[in-house]
Amino acid sequence: MLEKERSPLVILAVIAGIALVLSIFSYQYSILTSNKIRDIASQEVRSNARIEVHGLTQILGKQLQTVSALLQTLTPSPLIQNDQNQKSAFVLFNSRQNSTNELTNFYMWLDSEGKIVWISNMNQSTYQKYRGTDLSYRSYFTVPKDTHTAYYSSLIDSNDKVPRLYISYPVINSSTGIFKGVVVAGINVYTLGNLLKNQLFPQFNSTIGLLDRNGIILYSNPTQFVGDYIFGNKFQSVLSSLLRPPESTTLLNNLIRTSLQGSTGAGDILANGKMSTIAYEPVLVKGQYFLTLYISAQHNLATDVSTLIDQQGYFTTLIIAIIGAVAIIIAFLVFSWNKRLETVVNTRTAELKTANDSLALANERLKIHHKMQQDFINVAAHELRTPIQPILGMSQLLRQKLKDPQYNDYLDVLTRNASRLQRLAEDILDVQKIESQILQLNKERFDLRDLISSIVKDYKNQLQKEKKDRVELLYQLCIPEAIIVYADKNRVTQVISNLLSNAIKFTKKGTVRVTEEVKDGKALVSINDTGQGIDPEIMPRLFDKFASRSFQGTGIGLFISKGIIEAHGGKIWAENHADGKGATFHFTLPISENS
Repeated sequence: MLEKERSPLVILAVIAGIALVLSIFSYQYSILTSNKIRDIASQEVRSNARIEVHGLTQILGKQLQTVSALLQTLTPSPLIQNDQNQKSAFVLFNSRQNSTNELTNFYMWLDSEGKIVWISNMNQSTYQKYRGTDLSYRSYFTVPKDTHTAYYSSLIDSNDKVPRLYISYPVINSSTGIFKGVVVAGINVYTLGNLLKNQLFPQFNSTIGLLDRNGIILYSNPTQFVGDYIFGNKFQSVLSSLLRPPESTTLLNNLIRTSLQGSTGAGDILANGKMSTIAYEPVLVKGQYFLTLYISAQHNLATDVSTLIDQQGYFTTLIIAIIGAVAIIIAFLVFSWNKRLETVVNTRTAELKTANDSLALANERLKIHHKMQQDFINVAAHELRTPIQPILGMSQLLRQKLKDPQYNDYLDVLTRNASRLQRLAEDILDVQKIESQILQLNKERFDLRDLISSIVKDYKNQLQKEKKDRVELLYQLCIPEAIIVYADKNRVTQVISNLLSNAIKFTKKGTVRVTEEVKDGKALVSINDTGQGIDPEIMPRLFDKFASRSFQGTGIGLFISKGIIEAHGGKIWAENHADGKGATFHFTLPISENS
């Protein structure tokens, strides 16, 4: 008795302990999940930064490559080589600027002394102002002049105080090899930066930067550092004030030194408690390292997700504690019902066991009864077939012996009923085989059209013999070529005969039409009559056993037909005509693969 009184207290203690353990587990799981999601989100930021920097590098590299190619195609032009018809040459410069105006400010032509011959898209007054300006001291002139090779500049402050990058090609006389001047493209670094910013994915929170191969800042946000040396005192002092802890400055400088070697990579930098990924990749023009592109992306999503999961963990712990308290209250109620429920369950269990035993016994008896029934039907069908053949044989012999016509009617009745009894026995055996799934098919390849034509011809002869001119039997060829199927010819004949017999039987006066065609890779046979149609009540179970018994049949012909067609992998169905006159039976058979 004492043990029974202690049981509820023990169970309550177990419930409280489980609630506590679940709370602790939930909290730990939330911490683990938070860290895992933070790592996944951070990895996503790193991956996106690498993808973005690679995509922008490819875009910028292709555009710079285009500018370089346009310059290179200018140098061999006869208009520039011969220094004649300058106005036509000016058109070449203007057209190139128009094609790359998203990136370039202008295309410029300097003569052999470094003086301006033309700057693209200048009006006449501007042309007169700048024509002949001496730029021979600029590196984009001196280097191509001395080396006879293309030149890719670092940042240069132009005469108009705009920081630009320059790409220049020497103009060398193709016959004499004499230096004739240079063609130059100017690129405003602010235009370059804005072009790249516009290519960034809007939902990706990031900033971009550009350094030349010497560490000069070509573009940054803010733009006040453009033109500064990345490792100079000015920029480094600002960098030290922004990055905490101090180790972050060292990490960033090492990352930049690595990038200036023309390599590709990424690194994480912690700044004032916030993690950012900096991805970098060199921009190559015709295989030459020109500059390095950087993308900085903060891990905002990872931080936000982590905070959200922490809140969810606290909330989950609270919910589990509430559930534990509610569970204890419910336990008191459950204990009060437990005894009564146990009694009811025991009673119901005993009743169910008795019922199950009775059902098992009844099921066993049904199996025995079904087997006896099947055995009886099988034996009966065989026993029926045994005397039928002698009867048919003797009736044929009597027909030959008895020459008197007055006996023919009696012999016809005898033969017809014996044949009907034979068909009944065969149908019973077919039903038995179909239900037992042992129906065997002797398949062969044959032309379905020839078979249908032969069957229809036999039925026409039978109708003429029986003088049933009330029904017109037609066979309509829908396609000229043969329809070869791989099937049991005798069984298909049985199906067509069953359907034709039904159509003729239920058509008092009218037409029975047989058609065939190939549809969806299968042979489709249709038997259409203008008889009384199918009773809507019978339609859902038309192909079941004994669905439509009549004085003229057993009601198993359609069941057998369905079993034969489905054994071939086909389908059989029927439908009434919309006008209420007659019905159509359809069945399909697979086309032979070697037809």
